[in-house]
Order: sequence, then C-alpha cells, then structure tokens
Amino acid sequence: MGPKEKCMWAWNVFIAATFEYDTPKIVHIQNKKVGVLYRLLQLCIAGFMIGYSIIYSKGYQDTQTVIGAVTTKLKGVQYYNATGGVPFLQNCVATNGPLVLDPADYVIPPEQPNSFFVMTNMWVTCNQTYGTCVEQDPSLASKCSGPADCTPQSTIKGDGVLCLGTGINMGPKINAENFTVLIKNTIQFPNLDSNFFKKNYISNGDLANCTNSLIGNNYCPIFKLADIVNMISQEPKNFSNLATKGAVVVLMITWNCDLDMSLDHCNPRYSARRLDTTPLDTASNSGGFNFRFAKYWYDSNGVQYRTLIKAYGISFVVELVGQAAVLSDMVVLYVMQKRHLYYQVKYQVVNDEDDSVGESKLNHSEEGPLLNK
Repeated sequence: MGPKEKCMWAWNVFIAATFEYDTPKIVHIQNKKVGVLYRLLQLCIAGFMIGYSIIYSKGYQDTQTVIGAVTTKLKGVQYYNATGGVPFLQNCVATNGPLVLDPADYVIPPEQPNSFFVMTNMWVTCNQTYGTCVEQDPSLASKCSGPADCTPQSTIKGDGVLCLGTGINMGPKINAENFTVLIKNTIQFPNLDSNFFKKNYISNGDLANCTNSLIGNNYCPIFKLADIVNMISQEPKNFSNLATKGAVVVLMITWNCDLDMSLDHCNPRYSARRLDTTPLDTASNSGGFNFRFAKYWYDSNGVQYRTLIKAYGISFVVELVGQAAVLSDMVVLYVMQKRHLYYQVKYQVVNDEDDSVGESKLNHSEEGPLLNK
C-alpha cells in the first residue's frame, strides 16, 4: 500500500468513526432459570438498599458530628505526715509537722484544654545549684566532667568544669483514688438544628451533693478518679499500679442523638481506655507517664537553688465522640404528599433582571395551617 492509499484509508476510518451511530441491541432470553436468578439478584440489591442503607443505617437522615466544649475542676486533699520524711514544697528542708497537698500542688499545669494531669508519685532532687569545681594539679586523674561526677554532700576537684550537685529523695505518694473531678460538657449540632443545645448536667440540679456511680445517673458529671480507672476496658487497670508509674487515660463522652425523636433519648454515655500501653507491650515496655519540672528559690545570700521534681501521674484526656441525625430534606421535598408546599417554603426565587425577589405563592399567614394539615 502506497502513501496515497494509506492516507485515504486513514481518512475513511476517521470519517466512519466520527459520523457513525451505535445503538445497543437487547436480546430477550426466554429461560425460566435465568429469569428467576435475575429477579432474585434484583430483589437482593433492592433489599440491601432499602433494608440496610435506608432503614438500618438511617440513610433517610442527615448527620453531623458532635461539636462541644469540656471544662474540668479537680478536688481532693492529701494529708502527708512529713515528720522526719521527705518534705515537698518546703525547699527540701525537713519539717516537724504534717504536710497537706491540694489541687494547687498536684494538678500540673492548673488548666489544660480537654484534659488534666494528677501527680500521684514523685522523686525530688534537692538544693541543685551551679558552681565550679575546686582547681588542682591537672596532672592528677581526678577531674569533674559533668553531673555524674558530683555526689551529694561532697566536693569534686577538677579543672573548672561546671558541676551540678544532686541529692535525690523519694517524695510523698499521693493517694488520689477518692479525689473527684467535675467534668462539664456542652454540645450542639448547628448544621442540623441551630437551636439545639444540651449539657451533661442539669442546670438547676445540686451538683455539690452528687457523685456519679456510672450506673443510671448520666447527668451527675462528678467522678471519682478510681471510678474512671475502673472503666478502662483493658488490663492492667489497678489504680495503685497506674499511680506508681503513671498512665494516659482517655475518658470518652459519647452523644448519639436522633433529633427526630424526643430529647430524652439524647443522653451522654461514658467509657475509658488506656493509651500509654497496648497488649503487645512487654514487661520492660509496659507504658507509664512522667515528666520533670523545677521550682527555683534563693537563699539568704542571694544564691539561686532549685528543687527538681520528677512527677509521675495519670493524664486524663476527655474526648467528645458521637453524632446526631435528622430527617433529610430529600424525603420532605420529594416523597411527602405535600412536597410542593415544602418546596415553595424552603426555596426563594431571585429575579436577577429586575432586582426583585419572587415571593412564594403561599401567603405567609396561611403557611402554618397549610403545612400542618
């Protein structure tokens, strides 16, 4: 085939593909077995769409994830007999009397968004200060190279390297099982109902005299810390073990609401999980939570000291989960018998040519009675 013939062939193919029209051919198979299988398949698909997607999953409703805010307030006092023991908040000077710790001492920091930390165990390093080691003949092997060379109540001779004196003591354990926390929570679903607003407590209720036992009292948001730990679904969940090494616990407040039903069905549910460990962790890597912070002070000579505290405790994270559902506009606008009335009320026509707004055919004074018929 020469160049001219190839060109003509390509042109004919292009013309045929461009200007042709295809129509599907339907073949009716008159076979009872094929027909029954086909109708069964249609019924299965229709049953899944209606039964699961629409009825069970409530596909006829619009949904929105919960939006809300959480505030917390902890209460509890720990009596600690510091006589001859390790004092805390006393600049590491032994006291001869008892020590009382309140939330200002063990809630660190005082406020966090959607969470709070309770210190339950500590190690205290007393009277740390910076200085220089005593100089001596550099030919000698005794040198101060860092904090590891400094021991309590001793002097290390070296070549002028800064040393940090240490004296580690175990601080008081805080028995926080019966401490209580007030967890206030408000929620809303503005995309579904701008007027909807609900709280996990009753405004005119007596919160001072209630403690949530987690059984049948969803509107008393005062919890003992031990009760929250007992809600943890996985092991270990013993409060004493968690208090010794620390832990991270998430308290979930679940709101699943159907706004087509009474608000009595829209109630909070509480559950908890531990986040710092998993079932796959080994004994040497079994979770825990701790951090260090320091308190600085000056002696009478103006020398700065610090008390270093390694704090162990339980970090509680409060998380909101859930959603609300309401009857979809699609049902009202396309299924209901008086859908044309709802359509006229919902939509407003704007005429761009004469800058006028078209009014609904319904008279506003008749709108209510018509919709309620």
